[in-house]
Amino acid sequence: MGIERDYLMRQLMMLFEVIEKAINFRRKGKKKEAEEQISYFFSCLNLQNDFQKKDIESLLNYLTTERKFSTNHLEMIAFVLKEQGELAEEAERKLDFFRKAYFLLEKVDRESPSFSMDRQMKLSELRQYLN
Repeated sequence: MGIERDYLMRQLMMLFEVIEKAINFRRKGKKKEAEEQISYFFSCLNLQNDFQKKDIESLLNYLTTERKFSTNHLEMIAFVLKEQGELAEEAERKLDFFRKAYFLLEKVDRESPSFSMDRQMKLSELRQYLN
């Protein structure tokens, strides 16, 4: 059990670093590099290439039932979907990413035993985008 937990924590830390790099690249206007980090993030999780194209219900089912991701993984995926929304140029695509990120974060917020100010801030940002 301890080995599994250590592996999960190392994986989460590595994924968090990838997210941080993507955010920094986006803020510096390096869109291509940010997109490469996002692709790397999804490849690390071994996700299907088209999983982002799924509707919200199918996406949730895929991530929780088929892939059996933890709430920590769901939260990170939501953060990356938000970043994809920030990078998207088309308004409808942007909104699609933001909706999916919001839905995943809402689920995590409801089910997580711990409070996260960062999660609350992301939810607030997403609410503003969606309104």
